[in-house]
Amino acid sequence: MAGHLPMEVIVEILSRLPSKSLLRCRSMCKSWLSLISSAEFKLMHLNNFNQQNPRNLVRRFEWRENKEVYSVHFDDEALTVDRGTLVEFPFHRNRHIIFYFRIIGCCNGVICLSDDKCESREDKIILWNPSIRRNVTLIPPMFRSSNMEDMLLVFGFGYDKMSGDYKVVRLAYDDCSITRPQVEVYTVKTAIWRAVGFPHDLPCFSILPNWSQVFFNGSMHWIACDLTPGVSRCSIMTFDIRTELFAEIQLPESLLQESAMSLEIAVVRESLAVIYSSRHSHSFPWSGPSTYKIWAMKEYKNPASWTMIYNMHYPTKDVGRVLRLRKNGDMITGSRYGDLMIHTDNVGYYVYASCTGFIIEDSIYIDIYQQSLALLDVEPDVQSEEMKGEQGRAEEYHDESLGTLFRGLVNEN
Repeated sequence: MAGHLPMEVIVEILSRLPSKSLLRCRSMCKSWLSLISSAEFKLMHLNNFNQQNPRNLVRRFEWRENKEVYSVHFDDEALTVDRGTLVEFPFHRNRHIIFYFRIIGCCNGVICLSDDKCESREDKIILWNPSIRRNVTLIPPMFRSSNMEDMLLVFGFGYDKMSGDYKVVRLAYDDCSITRPQVEVYTVKTAIWRAVGFPHDLPCFSILPNWSQVFFNGSMHWIACDLTPGVSRCSIMTFDIRTELFAEIQLPESLLQESAMSLEIAVVRESLAVIYSSRHSHSFPWSGPSTYKIWAMKEYKNPASWTMIYNMHYPTKDVGRVLRLRKNGDMITGSRYGDLMIHTDNVGYYVYASCTGFIIEDSIYIDIYQQSLALLDVEPDVQSEEMKGEQGRAEEYHDESLGTLFRGLVNEN
């Protein structure tokens, strides 16, 4: 079968197979190994497969079993669980003070996880591609400050299209003084951390470790506070992943004096966005008014293009932390009880409800789920069974009909 098809057709078919099947295809012949390992094919597969299979990745923490649970959901009205796609979380924490990994971000199917503050050699940052069960652990550099307990750490994660490389950025702030951060950048291809200077022409911004960051349009973005004495304003700090330069984007005028604790950076409808949440319920049973407003930047880096696209007030209830605004206008939130909810106008319904009764609001996370071949050419920490078996299957496939194998892969998917 495969021998009678034009190579262009074979490439198109392969680019629409799941990542797991492509691991098997690498062992069929040298030409397929070379093809599937190429940067061009990885990008083609990322676009083709996920475009026809739009789904979401949801993470939550189950208190009673003390574990993180990841699930894949179709991008339908009710976020129905895709039970055919299972994501097994393979990592375990050594300490029990913090219960779950911090998700720094997701990019091209790679999830960047932080183990607490990474303030000692026991802590770690992990790049994890669940679709091919490939993970790489980064050893963070030691601080250039002797008082490690006074350091606040902020991370960013993204992909440099020009170099075809993933990068992690770490900003280390001295919590006891107003100083510019120490900045290090890790690149996957070199497996090296490098120091990067923070510009003197930017205000002395501060970012809290638990604040959100997003990678958009080739740059990382954080909500930041100007710590200059006598100045009280928020802004967006950016880091261009290609040039490795910092810059600033002004927030909507009405948000400049708001507390940074009520703001989150996001990507909404393919635009950079800021989510404002006013929640007045600080104690159990967490009932009280809440207001949510979302601004989208219609023209990137043009503050005059900020446009309010969502404005909803709930007079008697706190519906939780905003996780996403969907294209149809529905808002997805995670509650203090650990519930994941979808809100349509003033009506809300559960995607799932937690029965723990504990405060695990920050553990709920949702993002686009993408299957990819990212990190395939990086030496993993522990090889998956699929990867271990590739070499052993190569000779088995050598004498078998290429057409038979190709037909079997297509049929099984």
